[in-house]
Amino acid sequence: MAVAEARIEKTRDSGGGWRRAAMPWLLILPAFIITMLLLVVPLGYLVVVSFTDKSSFLFVPVYTAANYVTIFTEQNILIFETIKQAAGSVVIDLMFGFPFAYFLVRKVRYRDLVRALMAFPLFGTLYLAFGMRFILLPDATVGKLLVAVGLNPMSFLYSTPTVMFALAVGTFPFMVVSIATALQNVEVTLEEAAAALGANGWHTFTRVLLPMTSSGILAGSLLCFGWNLGVYIVPLLLGAQGDTRVLAVTMYIRGVINNDYGMAAAQGIILMVLATVVTYISLRFSRGALAS
Repeated sequence: MAVAEARIEKTRDSGGGWRRAAMPWLLILPAFIITMLLLVVPLGYLVVVSFTDKSSFLFVPVYTAANYVTIFTEQNILIFETIKQAAGSVVIDLMFGFPFAYFLVRKVRYRDLVRALMAFPLFGTLYLAFGMRFILLPDATVGKLLVAVGLNPMSFLYSTPTVMFALAVGTFPFMVVSIATALQNVEVTLEEAAAALGANGWHTFTRVLLPMTSSGILAGSLLCFGWNLGVYIVPLLLGAQGDTRVLAVTMYIRGVINNDYGMAAAQGIILMVLATVVTYISLRFSRGALAS
């Protein structure tokens, strides 16, 4: 009798163990299905379309690798301009973001209110681009100030620095939050100790603050860079003719206006690869700053 009960109990335990082992997989199954249907399958179609000629994918597909050959030979300027504008915006974000983050962490009492106000640029680059375009017109506030000091507002309106500045404004919160998170882990006593040992402000910055916040700087820089790789409305509204030669803008023109879906898809794949590389570097070298 005791042996039979032991066998029954063992059978129950084995069945319960199987259910416990299967439960995590059952929980992630809906997310897996949604990811496959809404992400992996569309990306697979995009890859296939990128190897077709013009709009032939919609009718009788003509498969070719000419799209990628054209991008890396005749259109490599698109990749260069895309990286240049994104990198320039990162430099601007870093120049203004580190001082802002330092005063936010060390000097500002109502930090949550300031962080809430910083979220406004994230509401949309379209509104940001239109706003900057209107304030730089000759009859607008900033335009009148430029005219008063003898400058032409139109030279600022359609220029590469304006595009980079607008991109930087849109991603400024990412830089500030990343650096501020790293600064919160740096004790004020370290700065006081450096000052007591005779270090001036520059030495304290370069030998104490900068090394100890490098993970936050890297995380913020890569976040801003990756985000601005795919922005197309800012160079389209604020840039000169050369500034619109970025992957995001040419994708829109090729796909929506010219119906060249093959080339648009190939440019999208290149842009996605660039963003994936940036994301990997962010996760690999930021040492947890992105997750904090």
